[in-house]
Amino acid sequence: MNTDDKEKSLLCFDEGFPDRVLRTSFYLSLIIIAYSLSYMSVMLTVSVSIGCFISLAVYKALWWAIQHGVRNKRAEIKGFFLKISLIKYGVVGVMLFVACLLLDINVTAMAIGLGIVLAVIVMKVGSRILVHYLNRTVRAQSSRS
Repeated sequence: MNTDDKEKSLLCFDEGFPDRVLRTSFYLSLIIIAYSLSYMSVMLTVSVSIGCFISLAVYKALWWAIQHGVRNKRAEIKGFFLKISLIKYGVVGVMLFVACLLLDINVTAMAIGLGIVLAVIVMKVGSRILVHYLNRTVRAQSSRS
């Protein structure tokens, strides 16, 4: 295996990666919501819950759009993604506006909820890079011995 193949294998993910990200994000969201209940603040828990729900919904919509665009091999895939993105961010904007208008939202708690999926993706990609680095380092050291 040459260096280009090794670098490509590091950047390629298997088919189950998006589902694992969604499951991990969902469980992490449940843990954070349960933890926010310990503060005995309803608005804190609602803020975190709304943020987590929006984050999971946006991720699911993005993954659906990617699958739909790839499966149908649209000639105008850029236009399709533009339409989906405009609809997605329009809906998210309306959800955030209504939540902030009707409820006394804790912005920090909602930001934590909104960053759940992004944090899980960064952790999964970072751990994959770290494991790849450690495997390469351990092989190099064991071949010297």
